[in-house]
Amino acid sequence: MTIAANDTKSNDWTTSLLANRAVNLPPPLGPGRMGDVIPFVYGLPDEDSFPAAELAAAAAAVMKDQAAKALQYGAPTPLSEYLLGFIKKDQGLELTPQQLLITSGSSQAISLVCRLLIDPGDCIVVEAPTFLGAVRTFEGYEAEIAEAPLDADGINVAALDAKLTELKAAGKKVKFVYLIPTFQNPTGVTIDLERRKAVLEVARRHQVLILEDDAYHGLLFEGETPPWLWTLDENDIVMHCGTFSKTLAAGLRLGWIGGPPELISKMASLKDDGGTNPFAGYIAAKFAENGQLEAHTKKLIDIYRRKRDRTLAGLERYMPEGSRWTSPQGGFFIWLELPEKIDTVKMLPKAVEAGVNYLPGPACFANRSGRHTIRLAFSFVKLDQIETGLRRLGEVIQKELEA
Repeated sequence: MTIAANDTKSNDWTTSLLANRAVNLPPPLGPGRMGDVIPFVYGLPDEDSFPAAELAAAAAAVMKDQAAKALQYGAPTPLSEYLLGFIKKDQGLELTPQQLLITSGSSQAISLVCRLLIDPGDCIVVEAPTFLGAVRTFEGYEAEIAEAPLDADGINVAALDAKLTELKAAGKKVKFVYLIPTFQNPTGVTIDLERRKAVLEVARRHQVLILEDDAYHGLLFEGETPPWLWTLDENDIVMHCGTFSKTLAAGLRLGWIGGPPELISKMASLKDDGGTNPFAGYIAAKFAENGQLEAHTKKLIDIYRRKRDRTLAGLERYMPEGSRWTSPQGGFFIWLELPEKIDTVKMLPKAVEAGVNYLPGPACFANRSGRHTIRLAFSFVKLDQIETGLRRLGEVIQKELEA
């Protein structure tokens, strides 16, 4: 007997198969309605920036000289070797191959940390607000998520200390603190050197691991960024993940995680993919030869700096009195705080109807607070659409205020 796909009994049966943690999973993240809507919603790379011709040339070179290894199961060793050299040059860190693992983007790195460390009911402390993708991953592993607030300079160290003390007193097992110290998603803020040292001291005192997510490394528009937490760590309490998605191509799905070798070794044992995309890894390593990746990143800096500046100018022009926003040194995002009477969740359909999209702030809080806030991603939207999009958004907000 054939059962129709929409048959109720069939749906009930398939639902009954689900593990407990899968029953209430939200729909997958992905670009929503585009069309004529100006998209400030997702932090995708600029699609005109991908070095397609150069990657094609790198792929041809790999197929000519390294095809047997690139097309076989295994780790993309040349990419690991490139990263070891880059980290030594950029951060002064002398690493061994045992301290580094290539992953399918930084998202897999975060998931592997959870798979290695999290039992249901374990606690993870995050910034408030933070990256919604990480929160979804943590929820999928049945972790309890606690928050420590951000201010204009990053995570509030005193609040982090107090939260860890509170959780310990309540008998909670805190496995790690998840931080995005540089060009934070969603706010764009960067933690300065002294605060980074203070965060490390709090983590050392509480004997808790830090998972440092540095997806936007290198996309610095002006000034300087402090060393990684991993670079400053003297107690083996930091794991650090990075990605090629923002500086090369998201579709390659290449990232990495580094940390204490005993943890990296166990994490490698959890990977069941036969080696992270060796073909893409060999191509990325070939592309990165002779400083080509660093040169490409400089081009990206110019692209994203102009977009940031256009967005800041539009906010100044079109946002109502009482609004505040961040001015990031780099990365993809600006955080917008509107007058508290505005509900950005309820306002979103009206904005889409007016032809502009955004991410409501509650998506970036584990407790779904921040209903008067918005994450604006300037990375994907076309430069010549930014002012129009912000004008449309400003008009919608003004109507909400008048109502």
